[in-house]
Amino acid sequence: MSEDLHSLSGAYVLDALSDQERADFEVHLRRCPACRDEVDSLREVTPLLAETVSTPPPPALRESVLAAAATTRQEPPVVDEGEVRPLRQRVRRHWVALAAAAALVVGGGITWQVVDQVTTSVTDEVMAAPDARSWETTTAEGGTVRVVRSERMGKAVLQVEGLAAPASGHAYQAWLQDASGAMSPAGVMGTTDGEMVLEGDVDAALGVGLSVEPAAGSEQPTTDPVALIELG
Repeated sequence: MSEDLHSLSGAYVLDALSDQERADFEVHLRRCPACRDEVDSLREVTPLLAETVSTPPPPALRESVLAAAATTRQEPPVVDEGEVRPLRQRVRRHWVALAAAAALVVGGGITWQVVDQVTTSVTDEVMAAPDARSWETTTAEGGTVRVVRSERMGKAVLQVEGLAAPASGHAYQAWLQDASGAMSPAGVMGTTDGEMVLEGDVDAALGVGLSVEPAAGSEQPTTDPVALIELG
């Protein structure tokens, strides 16, 4: 099939794939945790489409939905494949929600349900930045550590998945590495699966490290790094 498999999550949830597309996507789904997460999140949204109200929509609803859809990017910026997969997922999830609402309003006109748009955060803005680049590595325990940076915004996001739980009273702490090799604190990660905006001067950083530190954080790393990513 010619379509990018990562772009089929919405159609899969809405049962809009051909038999062959569905089979191909389900094979892909077994080895792609990012797509599995997106399918799960979209399945939480689609039941709302059945909760309809049998009353005419307000006159301005159709125009406002179509205006929002017209200004929402349907596909992410063109970048190297694999670098900003989370960006594609966020933009596509936002578009699917808008498209579902528009279809109900435009198609019926009598029965309607508006699905809330995804709230934009600093993290979302970094991920959606046209110049966003990402780097990732795998920890010795099999977790994933990913950094997404926008030089235009001067910000970077750290994403972690599947990290081993630290000992009691400890947490993961991020570090920015400068040209001299010195490390400066960039924030404490309160979860083993999540994301946060890195603190500090990310524009000058040549690398991002992650280590296990006391939960309150350290001024300098006290343990060997769990991950160290060189920013190209």
